[in-house]
Amino acid sequence: MAGVYKLEIKESEAELKQLLGAQTTAVGKERVQLLYLLKTGQAATVQRAAQLLGRHRVTVQE
Repeated sequence: MAGVYKLEIKESEAELKQLLGAQTTAVGKERVQLLYLLKTGQAATVQRAAQLLGRHRVTVQE
């Protein structure tokens, strides 16, 4: 199916939360936050996660 993005997040929720706290840059924090939103189910899709982060879907997907 065209346009469907498959992403497997190997880190656990606890690991992602720990990584989130360890980030020193805004870019790094945003990247980990995206993974955390997807892993915890707060965002079911990349598009929804992008909306929550205030970014465009393509920017987040890259």
